[in-house]
Amino acid sequence: MLEKIIRVDNIGVFKAGVSSAVTLKKVTVIYADNGRGKSTLSALLRACGAADGQAVQARKTIGATGHQAAQLRFQSPAGGSTISFDGNTWSAAAANLHVFNQEFVERNVYAGAVVTPDQRASLLELALGADAVALRGEFQRQSEAQRSAALRVTAAETALQGFHRGETLATFLALEPVDDGLKRIADVDKQLNEAGSIQQILGRHGFRKMTGTVYNFNDIRSIVESHFERLQEDAEAVVRKQFDAHLGNDTEKWVNEGLRHKPEEHCPFCGQATVGLPLLEAYKSYFNQAYRAHLHRVASLRMMVDQQVGQDLVPEWRAATDFNIGVQDGWSGILPLEIPVFDMDAARKAIGEARALVDSVVEEKAASPLEAIDAGPLEKAETILNAVMADVAKYNGAIQALNEAIENYKKGLAQVDIAALRQQRRIIELRMIRNAPEVVQHLASRTEAENERKEAERKKDAARKTLDQHMATSLATFQTAINARLQDFGAPFSIRELKPNYMGGGVPRSEYVLEVRGASVPVGPTSGDALTFHTVLSEGDKRTLAFAFFLARLFADPKRSEAVVVLDDVFTSLDLHRRLKTVEAALAMSRECEQVIALGHDAYFLRDIRKRVAKDGCDVVELELRRGPGNFTVIGQFNLDEFCASPYYKRYRLVDTYVTGAEQVNMLEVAQALRPLVEGHLHRCFLGRFAEGKTVGAMIQLIKDAQPDNPINVLQPLVQDLHTFNEYAAMFHHDTSGGNVRTDVNDSELLYFASAALSLIRTGKLF
Repeated sequence: MLEKIIRVDNIGVFKAGVSSAVTLKKVTVIYADNGRGKSTLSALLRACGAADGQAVQARKTIGATGHQAAQLRFQSPAGGSTISFDGNTWSAAAANLHVFNQEFVERNVYAGAVVTPDQRASLLELALGADAVALRGEFQRQSEAQRSAALRVTAAETALQGFHRGETLATFLALEPVDDGLKRIADVDKQLNEAGSIQQILGRHGFRKMTGTVYNFNDIRSIVESHFERLQEDAEAVVRKQFDAHLGNDTEKWVNEGLRHKPEEHCPFCGQATVGLPLLEAYKSYFNQAYRAHLHRVASLRMMVDQQVGQDLVPEWRAATDFNIGVQDGWSGILPLEIPVFDMDAARKAIGEARALVDSVVEEKAASPLEAIDAGPLEKAETILNAVMADVAKYNGAIQALNEAIENYKKGLAQVDIAALRQQRRIIELRMIRNAPEVVQHLASRTEAENERKEAERKKDAARKTLDQHMATSLATFQTAINARLQDFGAPFSIRELKPNYMGGGVPRSEYVLEVRGASVPVGPTSGDALTFHTVLSEGDKRTLAFAFFLARLFADPKRSEAVVVLDDVFTSLDLHRRLKTVEAALAMSRECEQVIALGHDAYFLRDIRKRVAKDGCDVVELELRRGPGNFTVIGQFNLDEFCASPYYKRYRLVDTYVTGAEQVNMLEVAQALRPLVEGHLHRCFLGRFAEGKTVGAMIQLIKDAQPDNPINVLQPLVQDLHTFNEYAAMFHHDTSGGNVRTDVNDSELLYFASAALSLIRTGKLF
């Protein structure tokens, strides 16, 4: 058991926390306000049990220049021993030390709103006990050995990548050695050179033909030879008589222009009706359908000519003949190929002459669109152009014969698979590399690592099989014990399907499901709007679950009679029933364990523990973490009865009883107790900073005016909340009500402000 706390220096709020050695008993209750070092002391004891120096270093006192140090005196059947921390390491680890604090909760159960994989792994270790933890350790060692060997296999294979040159490693390993590799490569190279010459010939181009075309002026001829009268036979019979009776062609033009304007229902000259007039309808048909169509066809002649003879093929023909000269040079010395001659200048001249003839006819028709034009020049142009195309066809025929001669020559050459020769050469090189000393060494390293990997995998599988068998029994027992504790605490939930999970790596983690009011909630990652651990459990429920885990493990420990148990604010957020059950759990610990150390900020809870264990015949000592010089914490003696008997605690008990609903109380008395309760709390937390008799209102003003070097300056963020609280609480007192004292009390309103007062005492915040 922990017999004495001898020294705690520069650790958290303990700058020189022990003025003289503090003696502990079988049951030790330690009272402290929030922020006075309960968490620090419990973390120090946990670090002592794990010989964790880093955990202590992380809690070095802010601004401290001296070294950290701790000395704890333990007593065991073998005798006494002092375990020390020198600022870096512990001299030893305290055996069988169990600590329930926020760190235990966050390490094994949950942190904030989530249950992490690491917490589920820690919970599995907690659930299994020492024997199973040893088995899991063997599983983890073999898993790590397997991973290490696999990394060495990968490293060897990576080193070999530059040697097998894109070939698969399996193929590379299967290659047979070769003694005459250089000679074989020389033979293959000779074949490749010979094949290269053939391949070069096979890759030579053939000759290119000239582009031909067909000249047909039939459409142009039909427009040129057309005249308007022939096209308008359907309308002429009606309108020509009218034109002849007047001014002839002038009338025709005048009527055509007039029809471009929309005729009204009556003639603007004579007033005669125009609707349905046969002559007007004939005019519309004559001019709109026939006349305009004729003019449109005449206007399209230029585009038709451009399509027929506008394309200049001569540059393309010249490119083909130049290309063919180059091809002929390429085949020189291999095949006697004579390319035909084509008179390019004569062809250009002939095409120009034909175009001029066609253009003359089109221009003449454009000048007289209503008259038929002689199409004789078109026939002459066709004759000239077809003669040019005959020369092109003759040239292309000769080119076709040359290309056939080239193809026949290529077919006569021997076909060699150059790709196969190159692959053959590559394999010979790889067979030579396969037996190089450096490669042989890498392969030996790979073989050795692969054998170790397989052996580690075999041992890991065997360890897992044994571990799984043990876990199946251990976890079932642990689940039963947890649910018994939860039922005892009156929790509205239980756990089921507690089992190991190997996902996410080789290390197993716990997996379980919460059964909450008929709903099943998996603990772990979820998606969408599914129920989660965070949403279905209140903060009190989460703390209860964590404490149930702790108790189930503790009372399953076969060496619990040697255990030192540390409880840090275990009842936080617990209701009256769970608080009572926590006291009973502490009593059970005092009976079955070596020592119980309970820390808390609620003196009534600590006093309840003291009463129960003292009645059971246990030695009990009461200690306090109180404010010392420089606002640091020191450990000293404490009197729970005296502290609990004060008016302050009477008010505290009254308000707490009302908030928890433990029993019926007078609500007016509760309302009247709120202001002096908060006043008393502020007086106790800041001794001497508020004069006796100061009300909350006066205290608020002092807080607002406090300078940074005044300790009460830290309360300035609470000024607005304190104002809100005081406006309510002051109404029930003569000296500040300014008139009639309020006597009507609303339960919801009172509960809100009563809870705020308790929150200030417990957490340092009102709302």
